[in-house]
Parts: sequence; C-alpha cells; structure tokens
Amino acid sequence: MSPSDEESRLIRAAQSGDISAFATLVQRHHAGVRACLAVRLANSHDAEDLAQEAFVTAFRKLADCDPNRPIGPWLRGIAMNLLANHRRKFRALPIGLNEELQALIDNGLPSHLPAERENAALEALRDCLDQIEGPSRLLLQARYAEGMSLDELAQRLQRKTSAVSMQLHRLRVVIGDCVEATLRGTPPATTPS
Repeated sequence: MSPSDEESRLIRAAQSGDISAFATLVQRHHAGVRACLAVRLANSHDAEDLAQEAFVTAFRKLADCDPNRPIGPWLRGIAMNLLANHRRKFRALPIGLNEELQALIDNGLPSHLPAERENAALEALRDCLDQIEGPSRLLLQARYAEGMSLDELAQRLQRKTSAVSMQLHRLRVVIGDCVEATLRGTPPATTPS
C-alpha cells in the first residue's frame, strides 16, 4: 500500500470515528504543522498551542476533509487561519499618529484617578459616545470596536488615510471635551453625527 493510500485509509477511518486512526494522523503531521507556525511566531509556546488547536479544529471538521487528497495542506490551512485569528486578537493597537503620541509624552500620562472619579469618567464617556450618531458613530465603531486600521478604513470609505485620521482626531477631541464638561457638570457641546 502506497503512503497516499495509507493516508486515505486513515482519513476515512478517522471520519468513521476511529480515534486511533486520527491519533496516527496527528503523530505524522504534528511536527509539520508546528514548524509551519513556529517560523511565523516569535513565541514557541504560541506555536505549540496553535498547533494543538489546529488538530482539535481538524477533528471537529474531519467530515470536510477530502480523503483522496493529502491531509497535510488541509491541516496547515487550518493552522494558518488560526494564526491569522491569533494575530488579529493580539495585535498592538496604535494610540494614533505621531502628533498624538508626542502630546502624551509632552503632557505626561495622567495620574491614576480615585475609583469613584474613574467610574464617573467612564459613565461620562458612555453618555458622550451614546450621543454620537450616523457616520461618525459607524467610523468610531469600525476603528475601535472592530479594530480596523486607518488604511482599511480609508479604503472602505474611499478617502485618504490622513483625512480619516483627522476625522478620528476631531471625534476624540469632541468626546474628550464632552467628558470634561460632563464631569464639571456643565452641558456638553453638541457632538457630530
């Protein structure tokens, strides 16, 4: 029996519920899947975790695997999808552009607020965000809730990245002013829609 025939037999057996057949497939392909991830990650523990997760996912989706084709590329495809999700989940979120970062450096980071003041600030922020509607709300949601990059937003909106960045900057200023006014007990200025 050729190696490809043997693998097809193991895939079919695993699809029929034979755990030992799946275990044999894992033993044969674990090193390759892990290596595929390890060369793309700085942390070897993450590579091992994602490799294990790839095999768990493969076991759940075993019915989707074509037994007449090699299983290695299918397993590596699952691993690459998990890697993409991992990178999205753990990517660093930029503060903004250089000017905003410089302003934080120049002014220093604010000292830690007392718990009640921090809670009031969070409540004021929620209230101010609730006042924003229309395209501005959608822009804020895409950037901060969905984590879209400035380039992705610019492409989606068919605008220049600098224009999108400026609009976000203006929204942050308006929201910041609204929060400060709310905390002082004065009526906030109208927010853009």
